[in-house]
Amino acid sequence: MSDRDFALDYLMAAAQIALHLSRLAEEFIIWASQPFGFASLPDALSTGSSIMPQKKNPDAAELVRGHAGRVIGSLTSLMITMKGLPLAYSKDMQDDKPPVFEAASLLTLCLAAMEGMVAGTTFRTERMRAAAELGYATATDLADWLVRQANIPFREAHHITGAAVKLAESRGVALDALPLADLQAIDARIDERVFAALSVDASVASRASYGGTAPEQVRQRVAEARLALGLE
Repeated sequence: MSDRDFALDYLMAAAQIALHLSRLAEEFIIWASQPFGFASLPDALSTGSSIMPQKKNPDAAELVRGHAGRVIGSLTSLMITMKGLPLAYSKDMQDDKPPVFEAASLLTLCLAAMEGMVAGTTFRTERMRAAAELGYATATDLADWLVRQANIPFREAHHITGAAVKLAESRGVALDALPLADLQAIDARIDERVFAALSVDASVASRASYGGTAPEQVRQRVAEARLALGLE
């Protein structure tokens, strides 16, 4: 009689779900933006601009992101209602229903929108790969290789890698496009085995621990999730 913990428990779960949906929606918004162009959102969940006919607005994703604030607000509202009440029934508790009903309604809409967005989005993997190859992301892999394969202390490997990146930048090429002779001019302990560690594919595949980015790990986690959700 003196609490509304059942309602608060629901709202806490709803707020956490809404938070994750909001972050996922933000990914879609960024990926679909012109500077990135990683994804094309489904027309059914997008709208055109009122003035720019070529524009495709990620409306559903933006609304999901916005609704998260209202769901979190529903939790906050009921918590504030309850915080000053004595340990008995008070009429204030009648206000438990509006935040629960609003959160449930919004969350249902958000889940449906994101389900459709995940299913209907087309991903431009060639642009993703091109972006992944920018910024010398495999420099850490070079430093790690120097430590593991050439037995070089990481502090020294860090400086060697920096020199390699500087050379690659001056030539406008990726690290794995540098000739072996140029890498050996920086440090003679580098050999041809290094190229197996410098590609984006090799970098991703090397993270093979539980939950890592290696394809086999990702496929395993997806399979486990599908099993847990009863999709297998």
